[in-house]
Amino acid sequence: MTFKLLIVDDESTMRKGIAEFMNWNTIDCEVAGTASDGLEAIAFLEKHEVDIIITDIKMPEADGLDVAKYVFENCPEKKVILLTGYADFEYAKTAIQYNVSAFILKPTNKKELFEAVQATQNQLASSRHTDSIAREKTAFLKEQFLLEMTDHPYQPQFEEKLRKYNLSLQGYYIAAFRLVPYHEDIRSLKKIIIDEKKNAYCYRYNNLIITIYFYNDSDFILKNCNEIEAIMRILDSREISVGISRFHDTPSGFRQAVTEAIRALTLNFYAENNVSFFSEELNEDCDLTAENSLDLFQFENLLLDWQFRDAKTLLMNLFAKFKRNFVNAQDVKAVCSQLYYICSRIAIKKSSSLSAEYLNTIRQANDIFTLEQSVMEMFHTLKRRLQDTAGIQGQLTEKAMKYIEENIAADLSLEQIADALHISASHLSRTFKKAAGISLTDYINQFRINRAKELLRGTDIYIYAVSEMVGYHDATYFSSMFKKLVGVSPSEYRNPEG
Repeated sequence: MTFKLLIVDDESTMRKGIAEFMNWNTIDCEVAGTASDGLEAIAFLEKHEVDIIITDIKMPEADGLDVAKYVFENCPEKKVILLTGYADFEYAKTAIQYNVSAFILKPTNKKELFEAVQATQNQLASSRHTDSIAREKTAFLKEQFLLEMTDHPYQPQFEEKLRKYNLSLQGYYIAAFRLVPYHEDIRSLKKIIIDEKKNAYCYRYNNLIITIYFYNDSDFILKNCNEIEAIMRILDSREISVGISRFHDTPSGFRQAVTEAIRALTLNFYAENNVSFFSEELNEDCDLTAENSLDLFQFENLLLDWQFRDAKTLLMNLFAKFKRNFVNAQDVKAVCSQLYYICSRIAIKKSSSLSAEYLNTIRQANDIFTLEQSVMEMFHTLKRRLQDTAGIQGQLTEKAMKYIEENIAADLSLEQIADALHISASHLSRTFKKAAGISLTDYINQFRINRAKELLRGTDIYIYAVSEMVGYHDATYFSSMFKKLVGVSPSEYRNPEG
């Protein structure tokens, strides 16, 4: 450990000699600064860390005893060594009163000053060791007391211990921190909370760190919890979950506040940032079993009928329902496992398969958002595999386009083409639009108008006859559709110059 020195003397030669021409590093010291009088020294101490002050007594403005008095009253953990050219008993008596570490007569030498500093270092080390032991003992007793308050109803005798440990439970929130996934070694979590806490005190309770925030500002507490969560993820590569109680303003509510914080942890399955506040509206008994059964039945039928958009909407609504009702995490995972089995059955029917890793992810998900993401990825994987199976989509679209080309003059309809291809109209409609990018009806109109453009520019056939040839049996409707898609009427297209 390196001890920091402040050298104070109104004589520049003496000040410079002590500060710059003595090998302080050989006794684990470094000069943090110098001052030319007592006032300058006090100002330095207010802004900088110093362990030992070596100061002359006789100085203008404020002398060495003024510095010793300031240290004694404001920062007694620091030590003062006085230098003086006067062997005055009154000075010595005052120095003893202010707990001065050493009193050295000028002129001094390097050996004597080094010995005085080393003796002061030993005093500081001993004092700090004693203080450390006392702090550890107090911290242990304080934590035991808080555990007692956590596990037992409030008792009047708690008041005395609250005063003893300087705990004012007149306005506070409780936050419960938990490692995700659980691990018994939570020392790193506790250290981060201690380093980052603001006006708070924390203690271990089983596998949790309970933190008392002496604030009436939930936004500040939420921000601090998010900061701790981010630091934990970066420094320890682990995540945490945090539950926060309601605001309490009496010591008697402490046990209830801890209970609320721990209960709030259960809501983190639904919290995007792993931090949740306690809510009395939590409905732990919500039962969606009947609705879930119906949702699963509909989901499977939508997939079998290739209605992927509706199937995705159903999944989104299902997860919205989970979040809205705070459905028990295990029940949610059970439903999602059934979704996996449905997708697997359909994949097998189409000579494909679905990775079992999706099921593992579902079972191990720590929050609703991870679970939802996994289910949606599983759905999209199945969708792609179904669409790619045997090139069904492309083949069907090509057949439909060929039929339209060969029967352009006929009364084409979705149902007529579907019958000709021996498939359902709904399946043809969805498949064609997915492959071609436009609906079947729009494709028919575009194909007919493009053929009409060829006939109008390449032949002298009457416009009403062209209309019949491309499948429009009403010339007025043909003209309207042509202008809508081309921008000009059939006659204007044939004779652009009038």
